Amino acid sequence: MERIQLQQEELKRRLDEEQINLRELARRLWTQQESEKARLSRELHDGVGQLLTGLTRRLQGIASNQPEFTELYDIAEMALADVRQLSRMMSPTILDDLGLKPALKWLCRNLFEAEGIQYACDINLKGDIPKVQAILVFRIAQEALVNALKHSRADTITVNLAQHHQVLRLDVIDNGVGFDVENIERGIGMSSMLDRASAFDAELTFQARPQQGTHITLTVAL
Repeated sequence: MERIQLQQEELKRRLDEEQINLRELARRLWTQQESEKARLSRELHDGVGQLLTGLTRRLQGIASNQPEFTELYDIAEMALADVRQLSRMMSPTILDDLGLKPALKWLCRNLFEAEGIQYACDINLKGDIPKVQAILVFRIAQEALVNALKHSRADTITVNLAQHHQVLRLDVIDNGVGFDVENIERGIGMSSMLDRASAFDAELTFQARPQQGTHITLTVAL
């Protein structure tokens, strides 16, 4: 009996070690992904962005004398705006330059003002947030808000971020169509959020009912 107990304890120890190793590997992969996003963002801005900037200036000059080129100029302007938007969303410099609070407010404004969606972004932090946790919160919020914009059909979305002692809590709430938590098939967005949260020892929960909106909560230790 004692031998079986020792074997079980050894098995549990090995499983715990494997869990730690897998979590550390996932953490490194997410960190590497952020670095790659930053690199691609710079390439978009410095490469494609600069080419489109030159093109729009050239077309603007031509269109001023030849109105038939005005439509081409407008298309180039829209393409340049899309590239800049993609670059900022991939690696928002505001997060590094000004911190988590301005970055989240920018994210909400950037996503919802043009769509005419009512939103509230209430953030209560007690100081600077470490970079790892700041990136985690921002990326979870970004994925949750983009999903809400695409799928929820909500007209009101609320983002709350509060710091309680050494714990951050993020709540993203919408009044959209919701879903059945028990029977929903995990899509890429939900899986990505859950995997990222797990890699950094954070807890992510989903509360939703059909036609009663969705409430996503992230809690992470500082």
